[in-house]
Amino acid sequence: MRVPRNWLCEYVDVREVDADELADRLTLAGLEVEDVQAYPSLEGVVAGTVLAVEEHPHADKLTVCTVESPGGERQIVCGAPNVAPNQRVAFAPPGTRLPGGVVEEARLRGVDSAGMILSRAELGLEAKSAGIWVLPEYVQPGQELQELLETPDVVFDLSITSNRPDLLGILGIAREVAALLELPLREPSVDYPEAGRPAQELVRVDIESPEECPRYVARLIHLSQGGDSPLWLQSRLLKAGMRPLSPVVDITNYVMLELGHPLHAFDRSRLPKQVLGVRRARPGERLTTLDGVDRELPGESLLITAGDKPVAVAGVMGGEETEVGKDTASVLLEAACFSPTRVRRSARALGLRTEASLRFERGLSAEAAERASRRCCALLTEVTGAQVAPGAADAYPAPQSPRAVRLRKARISHVLGTEIPEGEVVRVLSSLGLAPQEAGDVWQVSVPPERGDLTREIDLIEEVARIYGYKTIPSLAPRVPPTLGAKDPREVFSDHVRNTCAALGLSEVITTSLAPGDEAQVALRNPMAQGQEGLRGGLLPGLLSVVGHSLDTQTPGAALFEVGHVFSRADGRLEEREVLGVVLVGRPPFPLSGKLAYGLAHLKGVWEKLLSALHVEGLHLGQCDHGWLHPGRRAMLQAAGRRVGWMGEVHPDLCSQFPGRFRVQALEVEVQALREARVPPAHDPLPRYPVSKRDLSLVGPRDVPEERLREAIFAEKLVEDCFLYDLYEGERIGAGQRSLTYELTFRHPERTLASEEVEEAVSRIVARLSPLGMKLRS
Repeated sequence: MRVPRNWLCEYVDVREVDADELADRLTLAGLEVEDVQAYPSLEGVVAGTVLAVEEHPHADKLTVCTVESPGGERQIVCGAPNVAPNQRVAFAPPGTRLPGGVVEEARLRGVDSAGMILSRAELGLEAKSAGIWVLPEYVQPGQELQELLETPDVVFDLSITSNRPDLLGILGIAREVAALLELPLREPSVDYPEAGRPAQELVRVDIESPEECPRYVARLIHLSQGGDSPLWLQSRLLKAGMRPLSPVVDITNYVMLELGHPLHAFDRSRLPKQVLGVRRARPGERLTTLDGVDRELPGESLLITAGDKPVAVAGVMGGEETEVGKDTASVLLEAACFSPTRVRRSARALGLRTEASLRFERGLSAEAAERASRRCCALLTEVTGAQVAPGAADAYPAPQSPRAVRLRKARISHVLGTEIPEGEVVRVLSSLGLAPQEAGDVWQVSVPPERGDLTREIDLIEEVARIYGYKTIPSLAPRVPPTLGAKDPREVFSDHVRNTCAALGLSEVITTSLAPGDEAQVALRNPMAQGQEGLRGGLLPGLLSVVGHSLDTQTPGAALFEVGHVFSRADGRLEEREVLGVVLVGRPPFPLSGKLAYGLAHLKGVWEKLLSALHVEGLHLGQCDHGWLHPGRRAMLQAAGRRVGWMGEVHPDLCSQFPGRFRVQALEVEVQALREARVPPAHDPLPRYPVSKRDLSLVGPRDVPEERLREAIFAEKLVEDCFLYDLYEGERIGAGQRSLTYELTFRHPERTLASEEVEEAVSRIVARLSPLGMKLRS
C-alpha cells in the first residue's frame, strides 16, 4: 500500500513530522513500512505551449519543437512520438534539477536544444512513459507545476496484514496516524447536490444470493464535460502506483485508494437493460473483460448482469462492452460488497488478480459501500460538474450493525503487565473509531463493521497496547515460574515407538502428507501445487521416494522408519490415523554383514523386537491381499480380529524405477493398535530348576499356518520356549508337504522334571498336532 504524505496530510497534518520518525512509529504499531521513497522538488518546471513541430533534419525519430515558456520561445529537440502543436506540456529550462539530473543546453544531431519537454517518468512520477505528458487545458502557460504536482513529497510503502482491510485505504492509515500522534482527523466530504428523477425509478437491483453479495448500491450520474483529470488528482494516483485514464475512472480509483472500497462505473447507454442482477455464472457464458481478453466464465464466478447478460465479474473486473469512454454521457456507479471467498474463487478460476479483488478478498464492510458511493459522487460533481440523480437503488437485505465487545478495566493491566490510565484507554479507543461506554468496572465498546478483526476482549487490549506504544510497557521478569505441561499419553507412546525404532538401527524420515490425486482417498478442494491434490492413504509411497533418492546416490542400503498420519474415508467420514512405517532395502549398515541383503527374516526380526520392547501382545499374522506387496511374500497384521497393518516384500512393479535389482521389505501398523495391545511389564523371578530340551521334527501339509502349530505346542503347560530352526520342502517328503524342526524347552516351576514326564509331554503335543495333519518325521 503506497501512501503519499501530501495526500495523507489532507486528513491528518503530518507536514512537520520527520518521515523516518513517522515510518518508525507506524512500524512499531504493526503497520510495517517497507520503503520510504522521496519525490524531490520540481522547482523550475513550468507549463509550456508547443507552438510548432518540425522534422529533425538528421534523425528520423527526433523532432524540432518550438515551445513558448516564461523565458520566451525556445527550440527543443524531442524524441517523443506523441508531441504535437498546441499541446500544453511540462517544460524544464536549462538549469532545472530533475530526479534524473540537471537539464543542460545541448546540441543533438547538429540542432541546438535549450531545455526538455518532460514525460511523467522524467518527472519521477512513474517508472516508464510512452511519451511526453500532455497537461490539461486549464493549466495556464508559464504556471509552476511544483504546487500542482504536490512536490516535494514522500511515499510510504506499507505492508498491510490480511486481517486489516480497513488499512487498504489512505483514510484508514490516517486514522492510525492520528491516534498515534494524538492529532485531529479530518474526514473527506460526502455531500453533493442532487437533481433529476430519483435513481430508484430508473434502475433496479436483484441479488440472487444475498450471502455472496450482502449489499449493492447503484447511483446514476450525468456527465457534463470531458477533458482530463486535474493534475493534483493525477499526481496522487501516480504516486500511489496507478495510471490516470479518464476523469470518471480516475475518481473511482481515487476513492478506492482513499477509502479502501472499490467502485465500478458502467456506461449506462451500453447496458442492455436498467435491471442489474448479481448471480453465479452459467455453463458456456463468456465475457470480454476490460483488459481485452475474451474469457469463459467458470461456475465459481459471481457476475453482475444487466438484463441477465453478464457485464462484469463481481469484485474482480468489469466488461469491455460497458466500459466508460470519452463519449460517455451517463454513468451507473456501482458500490457493492461481495463475499471474500467468492471473489477469491472467481479471481483464481479466471487467473485474474486486481486491486479490487485484493480488497474484496480480505473482507469489506457492507456499510462502507454507501459512503464510498457518496464520496465518488461528491468528487465527480466537484471535478467534472456532473449531475447526480437523487437517492440510490440500494439492495441491502440484512443491514449490518456495530458489534458490542465487553472490555474489563482490570483485564488490561493484567494482560499488559502495566497500568494504563483510564483516560488514555478511552482516548485510544475513541481515536480508532471505537466508542467505549463506561459501565462500572467495564467498558462496552461499539466496534464499527469495517473493523472485522475486533471480535474479542483481547483484540481491544491489543489495540490499546499498539497505540499506547509497546515501548512504554516495561519489561519485567515473570512473577510465576514457568511450568511445562505434561504430554498427552498418546504422544508419549509415539515418542516411545520412535525411540525404539532408532534403537533398532532404523533412521527416521519425515515425508509430506500431500499426495497425487490418483493415489489419495481424500481430495483437497484447493491444492497448492500439481502432484499434491490429496492426502496420503499410506506411508509407503513417501518412504519409497526416500529409498529411491538414497539409491540414486549409490547408498548400499537403507533402514528407514516414519511415524505419521494417513487419511481415508469410511461411510462418508474422514478418518485420520497415526501409522508406523518401516522400510528395509539393500545391505545392512552393520560391520561384518558382508553383502547380505535385507530379507523378510530381517523385517520379521524388527517387528518382533519392536513388540518385545513395547510390551505388546495379541498381534498376529494372517492372510493378506494388499496390492502393494508381493503375492507370495506378504502377511496381514491383526489385533482382536481386526486388520491393523501389513508387512512383507514390496511388489516388484513398485521397485522397477530403482537403480539395480533391489528387494524392498516394508511394514505399516497403526500406532493406536500397538498402544491398545500394550501390557504392563511383569517381573518373573529367576527359575530355580533346570530345563529339559527336546528336538521335535514334524512333517505335514504345507498350507497349515505355522502359527497354529505353535498354539498347539504352547498348549502344553510345561513348554517354556519353542524355537523353529529348520524348515525343509522338497521331493524327499512329497509334494505339498513340509518339514519343520523345533527345539522345545521344558521346565517345571516347582521341581526338576523327570525324563518320563518330558516324554509324556512330547506325546501330548504330538497328539494335539495330529488333527492338523502333522506327524513325527521318521
